[in-house]
Amino acid sequence: MCNGKKWLTAVLGAAMCLTLMVVNKQDVKAGQSYEIGSYIVCTEDTKLFVLPDCNEGVVAPITKNSIAVVVENEEIYTKVSCNGAEGYLYQEFIGYDAALIEAYKAELLARSEEVRMMAAMIQCEAGNQEFEGQVAVGAVIMNRVKAPNYPNTIAEVIYQPNQFGPADSQLFASLLANDTIKDTCREAAKQAFSGVDNVGGALHFRRAGSKEGLVIGSHVFY
Repeated sequence: MCNGKKWLTAVLGAAMCLTLMVVNKQDVKAGQSYEIGSYIVCTEDTKLFVLPDCNEGVVAPITKNSIAVVVENEEIYTKVSCNGAEGYLYQEFIGYDAALIEAYKAELLARSEEVRMMAAMIQCEAGNQEFEGQVAVGAVIMNRVKAPNYPNTIAEVIYQPNQFGPADSQLFASLLANDTIKDTCREAAKQAFSGVDNVGGALHFRRAGSKEGLVIGSHVFY
């Protein structure tokens, strides 16, 4: 399970598997069908395979209690998406635990909302900048989340007193309330969240020309 700074540095692509509790292995009959798009739990350490050559088609290891999304049903396999990869699991390694899945969904929602919040802040700070400049603002936010002297979450970083001026502005509140965030700012936030750092670990930015550092658009990053 990833928590605090650890899940933020490990998500690159969303590596989004949780191991919150032990799930007892359940017997599943061959030909079992699962609703497409539903969540299932991997009950043992195993691997995703590409058919038909399972021995040479390993995609990725899957740890016990990982959460996966059902993509397609087969006779003895179920095609799933997990850890940013898509492949087939033997149905004997598939189970279900409502509490584990609900906790996973809750964390996905929290992450999604924080990324949306970061996108709104990017628009406030660099909405008139080129895409590279928008990503750069997101990178600063994420660098602070990962830094020991700053808060551990995107929301706490954004709302930290005397740091991001727009955090208390009507514009920022309106962007969140009305969900009128630009697509480029949303994409910039997603890229920054996934680990893109085009500012070399910078923790600060201000108007270009006011300080030495990496200049991207009208901002200098340092």
